[in-house]
Amino acid sequence: MAACAGVGERVQCIAGAMRPVRGGDSAQSTVMAVYLIRPRNSLAVRAATLIGKGFTYPEREAQIKEVRALQSQDPLHNEILGWIREEPAEVLFHGAVTGSLIVEMAPEGAERLRQEVPGALVLADQPIGVIQPRPATASKSSVGTGDLWHLRAIGLEAARQQGFAGTGRDVRVLVLDTGIDATHPELQGKVEQALAFDPVTLREYPIQGYDSSGHGTHVTGFICGNTVGVAPEARIWNGLMLPQGRGTVANFALALEWAARQPAIQIINLSAGIHGYVDDLRDAVATLMNVGVLVVCASGNEGANQTRSPGNYVEVLSVGATTEQGRVASFSSSGTLVVNNHQYTVPDVVAPGAAVYSCMMGGGYAAWDGTSMATGIVSGVAALILERHPMIRVPDLLDTIAATCHDLQQVATRQGAGLVQVTAAL
Repeated sequence: MAACAGVGERVQCIAGAMRPVRGGDSAQSTVMAVYLIRPRNSLAVRAATLIGKGFTYPEREAQIKEVRALQSQDPLHNEILGWIREEPAEVLFHGAVTGSLIVEMAPEGAERLRQEVPGALVLADQPIGVIQPRPATASKSSVGTGDLWHLRAIGLEAARQQGFAGTGRDVRVLVLDTGIDATHPELQGKVEQALAFDPVTLREYPIQGYDSSGHGTHVTGFICGNTVGVAPEARIWNGLMLPQGRGTVANFALALEWAARQPAIQIINLSAGIHGYVDDLRDAVATLMNVGVLVVCASGNEGANQTRSPGNYVEVLSVGATTEQGRVASFSSSGTLVVNNHQYTVPDVVAPGAAVYSCMMGGGYAAWDGTSMATGIVSGVAALILERHPMIRVPDLLDTIAATCHDLQQVATRQGAGLVQVTAAL
């Protein structure tokens, strides 16, 4: 049963969408539900072009301002707001940059909105969970060079031996996950900010370095760990979006909006998803690219011909997993999608993700299997490129990562552009 918390007279359910709203007479109680509502084909996504989008703080500030203006001018967005004002409905959250609305209303009201405003996407709140990895080894207290095959596979070990000094210095990566144990020796001093997104109040609040299950710590080790990481001087922002590995679409929308409004964030690492293609979330994610944030997503751990949202959106950098033998891991999700008459495949790239060692919550190391692990490695490579080329444009960064991949001589639908390499950052 979902855990619930009282907020005034309203009882809100963390893991579900139904919220009984009690009036003075219990016989008049109405069952309300929570919905994500946004325009289909958002003006901000259609009108903003990625061509000139950059990652620097001043560029991001200007891009945020531009997209906010487009959202406020979107006729469909304003039509939805006007419709809601005429209904017995409450706007719990309004994303000025992403355009997402979290609204509480009766289910019959949501159905009327779908019929009367056909351009509105109306998604009932639902769970979204971490893409669960599988432990491949028992934990141990230290790692040696033999345990770092993932750094060899992407060319980083050889590059460092030849004098490469890139560390991802001061590139900021937001890890939306289960939290991060900032006390791990690999990660000490690297978590610059830490906050949680509350699925009940739909607000963010600061926290201390904390991981609710260990997944976020393992992923973050690959991004910036002293020994196991790709970009050890990247600055990490810890976004606890998935307590115990579980969250909702509502607090996912909250996290995306918060990230979109932070000019310092350049990369988002996301290892969560919903099975299948969920179109309702796509424009909110696409908006992050329009304000100069690279969204790096795990494709999933269900194998071929199965994908997850948002890792199957064309706008993100979707990541699959490889083995030490240079093959796409059998669990690595992939697929072909047709969206709005456009056909494409995911993942876009692959990276080491089978039996790869990283940090354990509370200390020590263990090797896990999962595309989440591969995603952390790709975020680290992107940080190295941004350090080397801070003025790079968003499309150019995506092209650079893809163009420098190593072809594994496997089916393109499984490997995408191939195995990510650090070549572009040298």
